[in-house]
Amino acid sequence: MSAVELLGMAQVLGIIAVLTVLLQLVWFRYRQRSLVSDRVRQRLQQRTELGQELGQTRVVSGPLERLLLRADIRLSRTQLTLMGIVIFVMLALVLASSGFIAAAVVALFIMASLWLYWRFRFQQQRRAIFESLPGIMDSTLRYMGAGRSLEASLLESFQDAPPVFQPLTFRLRSAVESGRDYTGLFDDFARLYRVPSLVLVSIALRTSARFGSSIRPVLQQVANSLRSQQELRREFLASTAETRFTAGAFTLLPLGMAVYMMLINEKYADVLLRTDTGHTMLIIAGVLQGIGVVIIWRMVQGVGRE
Repeated sequence: MSAVELLGMAQVLGIIAVLTVLLQLVWFRYRQRSLVSDRVRQRLQQRTELGQELGQTRVVSGPLERLLLRADIRLSRTQLTLMGIVIFVMLALVLASSGFIAAAVVALFIMASLWLYWRFRFQQQRRAIFESLPGIMDSTLRYMGAGRSLEASLLESFQDAPPVFQPLTFRLRSAVESGRDYTGLFDDFARLYRVPSLVLVSIALRTSARFGSSIRPVLQQVANSLRSQQELRREFLASTAETRFTAGAFTLLPLGMAVYMMLINEKYADVLLRTDTGHTMLIIAGVLQGIGVVIIWRMVQGVGRE
């Protein structure tokens, strides 16, 4: 393939990427509005009507669904299959036109991009949980102060919680109404999103149910500690924003530049892909890139985490 053909192909791929991003933005905005409308509709309807909530609750049937649930990525098996086919066809085209090394670079770039996207969505979910938990704990304490039982207070508090709590809310209501132990649900939710505070709540609920101790001091302590953590986290994120951005740029930029140079300069790609010197350069660059990613990841590990 000539350089002109490669440049035309790169332009077409760029246009497709821009259109895809625009469609995703439109879809995300539409989904957010739909979620707001659903929450308003749930508040207006009777609490006993559980048919609609059954349809909205996501059923986790395997590791893949659990992985997608943690990042709130709502893709069906058909959509995941189509995405896999598109990626496979793209890699096959790169392999046929530029060889194995170029296909490996493109595959690494795609994997890094997908992992960063999943990580970003997962951190958004955890951030929503940590920001909402103090209010949920306060609501539970207010309901208990008004004379309601602990179970009814928890149900009412989680009813108006963000959508990330929806699976927990549904399972909690089902366990309370059927008379089953519901304390283990908080452990499962805490392990799913790595929320240590919910483990403390679960232990307090289990202790209160077994020995009859008061749970109010524990809930109040959890709410206060989470608020303190949020204040420290905001200050920490503000002071380390440049470091985190640099880490993400150093992870994706070298791979992106390699793909771009191979597509735009045919002679440069031939030197790298079809000569022993080029193979040596690619191996050294790949090893250094991997070492750099590991070092930077270790340096910023824990930045922005609760």
